[in-house]
Amino acid sequence: MAESTEQLILNTARKHFVKNGFVATRMQEIADEAGINKAMLHYYYRSKQKLYQEVLDQALSEVVPRFAAAISTEGPFWTRVENFVDIYLETLLEHPEIPIFMMTELSQKREQFIEALKKRANLMPALQSFIAQMMAEMEAGNIREVPPMHLFLNIMGMTVFPFLAKPVFVNVFETGEPAFHELMKERKTVILDFLKRALAV
Repeated sequence: MAESTEQLILNTARKHFVKNGFVATRMQEIADEAGINKAMLHYYYRSKQKLYQEVLDQALSEVVPRFAAAISTEGPFWTRVENFVDIYLETLLEHPEIPIFMMTELSQKREQFIEALKKRANLMPALQSFIAQMMAEMEAGNIREVPPMHLFLNIMGMTVFPFLAKPVFVNVFETGEPAFHELMKERKTVILDFLKRALAV
């Protein structure tokens, strides 16, 4: 099915916002790459701000529900950790541009970006439940005692940081996209093995 003009604009704008951030993105460049004139671009989106808001909403709607589902999984502690890592990596492999986009916009459009995240705050109850389960596992002597929020941040860092470092990995080390993709497919096993060894009592 042919891509609609509106979706073509959004896909093109997303590439520019991810690569350049809000400030450096130019509406004329988006129009040129989409193969339309600037008047048509403004017909669909009257301003760069409105276009950016639509791109941001679409990007967050693609990933935040999946991230919320990852942390909401019920079951034993290690099953939840495994599902969390698995869903995060799978989602980021499908949308590898998202972490860089988020970091760029946190530096350029912090307030707007935070407000967009707050609208999707359904992650918080599940996160509190996950942290409570961590603490219960520690109290029961099943895993080593670590400040729960640090443990959660460690898991997040091990899953998300490689995608932030992707430009270095792919370009500086000249490994290419396929090698990066294969490495990330192996990452789940590496992360879980590391955590189990680190938390062993």
